Amino acid sequence: MSDKTKLNRRKFLKTVPVGAAATLGAASVASAQNAGTRISYNHGVASGDPLQDRVIIWTRVTPSESNHNGIVHINWDIATDSGFSNIVTSGHIHTGQGSDYTAKADADGLEAGQSYFYRFRVGDQVSPIGETRTLAASGKKPVRLAIVSCSNYPFGYFNAYRAVCDNGPFDAVLHLGDYIYDYQQGRYQSPNAEKMGRLVDPPHEIVTISDYRRRYAQYRTDPDLQEIHKKFPFICAWDDHEFANNTYFEGAENHNGGEGDWHTRRAAANQAYFEWMPMREEQLFVSYRSFDFGDLATLAMLDTRLIGRERGLEYGRDADWIKTAVDDGRGGKTTVPIAYDADGNEVTDAKTLRELTPRTLLEGWEYRRDYPAFHKRLETEERSMLGAPQERWLKETLVASKRADIPWQILGQQVIMSFQASPPRSDVYTAEEREQASDGQKANWKRQDDLGFTYNPDAWDGYQPARKRVLDMLEEHANNSIVVAGDTHCGWAHSLCHEKGGKHYGAEFAVQGITSPGQGDNNSHADAIMDKYYKANDHMAYASTYGRGYMTVTISEDASIADWYVVSDIESKDFEVTHKKSLRYKAGDALDGKVELENIRV
Repeated sequence: MSDKTKLNRRKFLKTVPVGAAATLGAASVASAQNAGTRISYNHGVASGDPLQDRVIIWTRVTPSESNHNGIVHINWDIATDSGFSNIVTSGHIHTGQGSDYTAKADADGLEAGQSYFYRFRVGDQVSPIGETRTLAASGKKPVRLAIVSCSNYPFGYFNAYRAVCDNGPFDAVLHLGDYIYDYQQGRYQSPNAEKMGRLVDPPHEIVTISDYRRRYAQYRTDPDLQEIHKKFPFICAWDDHEFANNTYFEGAENHNGGEGDWHTRRAAANQAYFEWMPMREEQLFVSYRSFDFGDLATLAMLDTRLIGRERGLEYGRDADWIKTAVDDGRGGKTTVPIAYDADGNEVTDAKTLRELTPRTLLEGWEYRRDYPAFHKRLETEERSMLGAPQERWLKETLVASKRADIPWQILGQQVIMSFQASPPRSDVYTAEEREQASDGQKANWKRQDDLGFTYNPDAWDGYQPARKRVLDMLEEHANNSIVVAGDTHCGWAHSLCHEKGGKHYGAEFAVQGITSPGQGDNNSHADAIMDKYYKANDHMAYASTYGRGYMTVTISEDASIADWYVVSDIESKDFEVTHKKSLRYKAGDALDGKVELENIRV
């Protein structure tokens, strides 16, 4: 398909549910319309966005003729048994090039809290059989969720997905983003990617609609990803790499003018995401939505990356120089950056300072950035993270949940919400290691040493007034609050708070990557650095900066329990799974503003 094809996410995605009698007619018509069309289901099946009476089911058909450009008609069935002797509903959908031969149906008329099996049929060509389930309509039966994030194909095998399959059942799998990565071959991958057969396709950075589609198609050939989709319904949120690194609504760090118009790229990425994900589509670029698990929990899936996010501030780009007022040479005053000579002494000559620029600094001279002022900006400057419409929606969702006396309110989102200080750490490295470090690493160490800690401006720490509004919503309009997060490739648990030593609003649990490396992977000082995290963050209950894996959250009326699991290897299909941590968050614990996450198993 040409990259210039008009983007239309609904083209060829019409779904026509029919009754049992009409289904026979639809099947007959589809069979005639597909006469001579041979297809394969190379990308498996999937389900997602379960509600009490319906669920999205998904597949992709691959025509055997490479030049096929027609419509493929597909029948689908949902049954209570894997042998399909008790089919409860069926329907007909069609697909074609306009949707990359992906197809999904919003299958309704189902019973609440019920397990089902589903399949697709093109003539006599039947798909793999998928399993799914609907949400409970009432009651407070415990709910078990698997949480995953950051699945980078060229870093290794998706063994953690396989481990989730072996640790079921789950009511749903929450994928918190970075389902794919946008990078080209050679960037952000294992040195053994080629040996493992995990080089990305296409080999260049993905920019166009066909690029994004090819990358999704490659990921979905992975047998472990196919298996986890086949076994459990997914509830997905995008992060940045489904678009480009460090995405915000009007741009991305990993996008430049030579890659074309950002808005065109953003629309292409969004269309491909909706085509390949088993999720309900309501509006372009809008992915926030909610799910009620009976009378037990409300899950609000947020978009903290695209729809409402402004560009995040950056230490190296947005921190201003330390300045001073000097004589302007005309009897007045002017403000200029302070310069320091090669010996570290402040330059005081006004004429020299007036004439200097960052380009004309003498060798060994430097300007220094005003990082305390930059931190003040992060703490006080209004910057949008969710956007006003999503904030209003979140408040309405929380109000309705609390009014219904639902005990738990869960925010599924991408980046760390709680205050999290990144502590000074240069002293854990040897003098030789410090000398050999990159200029960027040295600068970061110096910032941490000078300031006592640094923020991650890409997370909620970079949007603190927006975070305070959300935390105030949770305090006023929620009963027991849990935030789950991905993005960092590390396992974390916090008592959810806005500032050091401040009030606790609930709990936050963050998951390590499926394959993407954490900051402690390949770092021999990781344990010493984690100790510093604990000392710098007295609200932190768990820090694990290395190891790939997944997390589970089990919710009951009285408590929610988070468990972290890691796999022993991602460059071999032989691996073991280790349970790393288990923390209990008791209902009502945040009422006094102090949450204690109980360690119930090491």
